[in-house]
Amino acid sequence: MISTVTKKGKILFFIPFFILTISLVYCWGDIILTNSHPYFSNYLGLLLFLPLIYFLFKNKTLKKAIFLTGVYLLLSTINLVSFLPFKTTSFFSLTTGSFDISWSPDINIFALCLFIVYLIMNFGTLIEIRLDYKEMKGKL
Repeated sequence: MISTVTKKGKILFFIPFFILTISLVYCWGDIILTNSHPYFSNYLGLLLFLPLIYFLFKNKTLKKAIFLTGVYLLLSTINLVSFLPFKTTSFFSLTTGSFDISWSPDINIFALCLFIVYLIMNFGTLIEIRLDYKEMKGKL
């Protein structure tokens, strides 16, 4: 049986979702009001946010919206989509003596922090989604 998301799970989902929504509104408000030029990742961020809104209202269990929010935040962590009007990236490097490994994908620290908060708050719901998927797959 496919379970629904509890009231506590909905509240835990909406906290990172509202932070993401406010950041996206701030991003496009800043872009429009300051006449700055958006990056391709800003357009992609707005375009990929629309399915989140759709599944938020279409799917009563919120499971698709919860899963897609995680995918969205993961993509924003590695700068494929952006919900901020500016690009701040960091990368990690390892230096030992003369040996230097300095390649890593550019990471948006704000998106990474929001993704970690999202994972912590929605870990139980994500496990339930995975178990429901495995149960449904076993019945087919």
